[in-house]
Amino acid sequence: MSVNIENKIEIWQNKLLDLGKRNKLLNYRETKRSTLRIIAPEIYELWNSFVKNEQPLEFPFYDDIEDKENITLLGSIETNQSIKDMQKTLRNLRDKAKTATEEQGINALYLSFGFLEWNESKDSEQFFRSPLILVPVTLTVESISSPYVLSLHEDEILINPTLQYKLDNDFGISLPEFDEEGDLREYFSSINTLVSHNCWKVVEETGLSLLSFLKINMYNDLAKHRDSIIRNSIVRTISGDASASNPIPEEINDYDFDAKTKPIDTFQVVDADSSQQDAILCAKKGLSFVLQGPPGTGKSQTITNIISECLADGKKVLFVSEKMAALDV
Repeated sequence: MSVNIENKIEIWQNKLLDLGKRNKLLNYRETKRSTLRIIAPEIYELWNSFVKNEQPLEFPFYDDIEDKENITLLGSIETNQSIKDMQKTLRNLRDKAKTATEEQGINALYLSFGFLEWNESKDSEQFFRSPLILVPVTLTVESISSPYVLSLHEDEILINPTLQYKLDNDFGISLPEFDEEGDLREYFSSINTLVSHNCWKVVEETGLSLLSFLKINMYNDLAKHRDSIIRNSIVRTISGDASASNPIPEEINDYDFDAKTKPIDTFQVVDADSSQQDAILCAKKGLSFVLQGPPGTGKSQTITNIISECLADGKKVLFVSEKMAALDV
């Protein structure tokens, strides 16, 4: 059966790419518990102090929550929410950002500087707002009586990659490169000039929210390395091209573990049944395969044994997982 690998890659790309209006990177909408707009300091002052000078920012809080009659408001940020609502929003953002870090090993909390206000066509009256510059941040709090503190994360500052793709592919517009040491006002001005014929504009606001664009990177990898992917026998096999796969050698199909394997030569750390032993042997022989089965059938234990056996053979093992939970098994 002939398989068109290029069509398969296109299907994979379409599944990865989220250009729908529910994507916050294209249609940023403020909500009560998942976004927070920074009103003061104003955007350019905030950029200089927070990004360029790396000065952490404290959100407003009351220094004595017990003394309702004599309270002092502390903090260096003014937002679009009341103190009470803001505390709930910050707690929600911090908890979800922590979960993303623990489960996927990524930072998902960003401070967005500037939003592009755009529409699909000049005849459309529906406008969307998309974040422009994404600054990765960390939100911490020491105790219930301490303020939430916003600080720079070690990840790099980015131009919204999903917006870049949307503008380039749908409108033929390429956003200019951004220099962190350059002038933010001039950068926004250059974008305004670039999109003026579309009647679009840059909205000079700053917003804190959770954003994720990992899949756009996977999409770009499929596009950049398309030729290599098409030639790869493993990818062709996964896509359904049976001719690209190597059959399992007969010696493995008929392998007699009792007769040919001595306990002293076995480096497995958990029990394994006969089918799991077959998978371990295939891995030791350098064969590529997909290990599948319903929950509770020992897939994780088999992977553990494969890693153990390969390390005992002096091989290096790269274990990749989408979520951290798989590493904890």
